[in-house]
Amino acid sequence: MKYSRGLVKKEREQIFKLFMQNTKLKFNEIEKALKIRSNMVSYHLEQMQKEGLIEKKDDYYYLTKEAEKYLPILPHVIGEGLSPLPVVLVAVINDGKILLMKRNRRPYKDYWSMIGGKMLLEESFGQASKRIVEKKAKLNAEFVSINSVLHERVEGDEMVKHSFILFFTKMKTEKTEFRRSEYGDLRWFDLNEIDKLKIIPSDLWLIKNKLDSTIDVKEAYMKEKDGELNSFDVWK
Repeated sequence: MKYSRGLVKKEREQIFKLFMQNTKLKFNEIEKALKIRSNMVSYHLEQMQKEGLIEKKDDYYYLTKEAEKYLPILPHVIGEGLSPLPVVLVAVINDGKILLMKRNRRPYKDYWSMIGGKMLLEESFGQASKRIVEKKAKLNAEFVSINSVLHERVEGDEMVKHSFILFFTKMKTEKTEFRRSEYGDLRWFDLNEIDKLKIIPSDLWLIKNKLDSTIDVKEAYMKEKDGELNSFDVWK
């Protein structure tokens, strides 16, 4: 019997969703929940084991440590409910000038913007800012502050097309040399020149209004063992 790719994807997602309410599951529990033939349940479980998503101990299946990372964002991943995308947006400053990028990718293609990117799971805001600037400009800079948080939405054709939560950070550098980036052209601009540019409006607003502001953002660190949270620390 042949199964469509869409159906296979749906059944894998259903198995993953079962682990949002259960830390471990037996084969018959998965079979009962999916309501499909046992040979297909076996097939999916075997494939998910090969892909490193689940593991079996005795009679129970568990998510692997790597797969556990996806639990908080699962609805977003499978398209059940899209959420705003968190982005770290970095103002790199040198002697009254700011480093901007002319984007060559959508969204905002051909607009000037600050250097930005996603924050990785294990990073702090400072670490994320440093990595993003090194990656996209090959430039070493010193983290200064978290300046603002802005929720940005773009509406088109009577619907919200894009939604971002912008974490605006500031870095300074004594170096002006950078390497050409695959993400867009880079250039230093005097801060009083940026009004003349075709720049993303939210970037312009942050630079004009929040470049010298700071906000107090705490970073919490918790440890989990056997499904129980057993420590809590706040940094900064």
